[in-house]
Amino acid sequence: MTYPIAFIIVAISVLVSIYVSFYFRKHTRTSSSFFVAGGEIPWKINGMAMFGDYCSAASFLGVAGAIAIMGIDGWWLALGFFATWMAVLFLVAGPLKNAGKFTVADVIGTRFGQDKNIRTISMIITLVLSALYLVPQIVGAGHLFRLLLGWEYLTTVIVSGVLITVLVVLGGMKGTTFNQAIQGVVLLGAMLLLLIAASVMFFKGNPFGIVKAAKEIVPPVVAAKQAPELVKNASNAHEAIKTVRAALSGAPSGLTPGVGLRDFWNHLSLILGLFFGVLGLPHILIRFYTVKSAKAAQRSIEFTIWGLAIFYTAVLFVGLAIMYILYPDLVTLVATGKKGIATNMAVPMLGQKLGGELFLGLIAAGALAAMLSTCTGLLITATTSIAHDLYASILRPDSTDEQRVSFAKKAVFILSGISLLLAIWLKNQNVGMLVGMSFGIAASTFAPALVLTVWWKGLTRQGIIAGMWVGLAVSLLFTFARFFKLKTFLGLPVLVNPALYSIPVALLVFIIVSLTTKDKGKVEEFMAIAHCKK
Repeated sequence: MTYPIAFIIVAISVLVSIYVSFYFRKHTRTSSSFFVAGGEIPWKINGMAMFGDYCSAASFLGVAGAIAIMGIDGWWLALGFFATWMAVLFLVAGPLKNAGKFTVADVIGTRFGQDKNIRTISMIITLVLSALYLVPQIVGAGHLFRLLLGWEYLTTVIVSGVLITVLVVLGGMKGTTFNQAIQGVVLLGAMLLLLIAASVMFFKGNPFGIVKAAKEIVPPVVAAKQAPELVKNASNAHEAIKTVRAALSGAPSGLTPGVGLRDFWNHLSLILGLFFGVLGLPHILIRFYTVKSAKAAQRSIEFTIWGLAIFYTAVLFVGLAIMYILYPDLVTLVATGKKGIATNMAVPMLGQKLGGELFLGLIAAGALAAMLSTCTGLLITATTSIAHDLYASILRPDSTDEQRVSFAKKAVFILSGISLLLAIWLKNQNVGMLVGMSFGIAASTFAPALVLTVWWKGLTRQGIIAGMWVGLAVSLLFTFARFFKLKTFLGLPVLVNPALYSIPVALLVFIIVSLTTKDKGKVEEFMAIAHCKK
């Protein structure tokens, strides 16, 4: 074992998570308690759980790592992740809580009735999003465990998959929620610990010294491409930075925009996907059903927004600090084709640099907390959709509550297996970018469907079905075109995110089909329920 002390710290955090899930095992006997904790979660716990659920491995590892190798462009991800929460708070939180029960399809069904087509497409979108969102978390965990334990990547992703499966099956939504709340505290504390330690040890206790230093650094992605040999003979990071800057005097700095993304259209597509994506992420939306009222759901979001503001500010400073402190290592990794490792493992590497095994263990525990909280949230959301939208609503509407819970727990194993296979295939991808593409799919499907359902009386049954199918198809086509590294597809350049193509096309279909059809559902009754002030 490479790092025994770090392993012990991580093992303790895992055992705590298992104990919490085991403690709440009795709250998994009915579908309501297993899927949404019976709507009994206090809003502060729900807000902290939502923070832990949202701050995934992509945020903890991927965003800070992206900033470390490409500079301020890596923060676009964080800004997109954060900014849209205002839209969630004001546009959909209250109406979804008032009109829904377990899943996204419930909200749409309240207006359009029990339509099998709506249930089916909603379940498929939920499964696609959950699987693609799960993959980056498992990729991050795989790289982390490999660094910590020296295990093979395949072994680490299998262990990660087994762990999240056990947590969900044991604890259901209540165990998952309390674990996510604890894990949210852990990962926020870990990021702040890194910021404080880096500031004290390298910048005389002044965190703004990090920003000042970043102005002089040539981002590792630029240095690795133009002058990778310059860092090899440097005695320390500071000397390496000065040498590269002297050789590349006209090169951009860590605060120069445009280094990481190729052009305006890539920027625009990424921002669109991130901004509208949160409005359609099913594992976030399901959390509105775990509290008693619309007011409690909105308070949960306000709590989450404050946590995210602190966290993503710390991520910016930590990412730039990593660029300075680990500069030669990052340039060498990127230059030797290990950009994925440089991005995903930058945070644990900084922890080890600052505090040896003890810090590495604490940071690893934080990263693991981020992965576990998001994975368990995604798994239980996907499971709920299969059990409720498919099994209980279409296949076996006469099934008992016990049968539905049993079916849901079996589905957890299948979904975990599929996600593990994808994680093996995509092991060298940047986890932050993978999550960004999931946002693009959500922004093209559930986001317009839910906003139009709760705010546009002209939306029709045919319009929402056609819009979701088209949004899913277009966003998936351009997502996989990027996975297969195609430069163009259907005559269009393949962008870093599918949103620039898929959102406008989906919206046009939603609107045009609705304007040419008439079935608007129980629109007046629905609007009264959705916008009721409680």
